[in-house]
Amino acid sequence: MERILALIEAEPGITGQKIAEACAAPWPMIKNDLDTIMLAAANHIPLYTDQDENSELDDDLDDIVGEITPETKFYLDTYNRKHSPLHLTVGEALQVLSSVNSEEKRPTLLSLRQKILHSLDLDSQGTFRYIKGNMTTAAEVDSEVLILIEGAISKRHQIGFTYNSLSMTADPLGLVYYSRLRQWYLSAVNDSLIKTFNVSKIKDLKELSKSYIYPESFSLKAELAPRWGIEFGQPFKVKVRFLNRSQTFNKVRKDVAHRECKLTDENGGASLLYEDTIIGRNEFSVWILGFGSAATVLEPLDLRDEIIARVKAALGNY
Repeated sequence: MERILALIEAEPGITGQKIAEACAAPWPMIKNDLDTIMLAAANHIPLYTDQDENSELDDDLDDIVGEITPETKFYLDTYNRKHSPLHLTVGEALQVLSSVNSEEKRPTLLSLRQKILHSLDLDSQGTFRYIKGNMTTAAEVDSEVLILIEGAISKRHQIGFTYNSLSMTADPLGLVYYSRLRQWYLSAVNDSLIKTFNVSKIKDLKELSKSYIYPESFSLKAELAPRWGIEFGQPFKVKVRFLNRSQTFNKVRKDVAHRECKLTDENGGASLLYEDTIIGRNEFSVWILGFGSAATVLEPLDLRDEIIARVKAALGNY
């Protein structure tokens, strides 16, 4: 919701449709968030629309009359503000974050990083949403599904749905947008395991009356941190040696910059050893294969054997 307010403050008169596009979310979901903001009288957010132009502006600026639509224009009363707003899309903000290293020591850049993180609300569990990777245009998805899932999470109600022709009952934990695949995913507990489900493949979704307890210490960000992509499964340790060919080291460092891994220069800088604990065998294997002969899997041995088998199978085509 903070992203929505930042967009309105940065571009007075922005339409609901433009807000939805900037947030890479469907209009019904944005409308739901805007309705929540406007009903939050305790926060006294000075939000109004072009529908209020015929009424005098007073202390009840957040009292918006009429049904809002994608064409509705939104404004914030900011005349008392001392700071000039800066409009950044989510993608632009994340690009700024990626350029400010998490180990940065300079106070001004650390302050900038914290301000952007706060505005994106990535660490907050209040919205139960998380962006994995740099934000890009989201694929079309049934907005009613997203809204129903978020509503069930807020009320701590289980959900039922069909997935790959199987009937499921789950405790929803949050929604994840994975930019590499441009898809929304549901993170939920099913059969005592935390799993991810592609929202576009969820059918016959319904909110159930049975309640569940949301894990007190659960964080989408922490849960997804070790995952290579969006797969679920058991974590395992990997050790890979890279040779510096065609900017290999730069690519490796860039791709794992967000991970809590270990990189060690070897042989006077001739090779780079990557050590990590990951979840997501398939996507990790694809990443390794992309480096060709510049990457050698040292551990685990079964993954090494799998990579060798894939390379031999590819050679068999020539």
